[in-house]
Amino acid sequence: MKMRGLVLALAMTALAGEALAGEVQVALDQSRSITLPSSASGVVIGNPSVAGVSVQNDRLLFVTGRSYGSTNLIVVGRNGRPILETRVTVIPDESNVVMVTRGAATQRFDCTPLCRRRPDISDDQQSFSQTNEQISARASAAGGQ
Repeated sequence: MKMRGLVLALAMTALAGEALAGEVQVALDQSRSITLPSSASGVVIGNPSVAGVSVQNDRLLFVTGRSYGSTNLIVVGRNGRPILETRVTVIPDESNVVMVTRGAATQRFDCTPLCRRRPDISDDQQSFSQTNEQISARASAAGGQ
């Protein structure tokens, strides 16, 4: 009886301290929700320039892809122990995308169904800057900034 109680206590201790592991993939400029198995008291993202994390409540997070690459996400519970440790990888969303390459210059177009320029981190500087200026001007005219 004592042995069974000891085994049960050790198993519960191991489960309480065990963090979920794995990988979260999120597309650039998109978000993905993460539902936690228990209440969180702290959240840390390793490199906030790669991915951002927003806390909705103590059991719901949103991870947003900011730049291509990988970083890590750690969420600690009320007891100060990790309840989630995972790698976050930001990937391109290439659905409905056409890439045009002219020499060394690359431009991406989002074709849903009409093709419109879509700036991407790896596009040539001139195309990227021109498209971003147009997006900023449009947002400013609409009162978005």
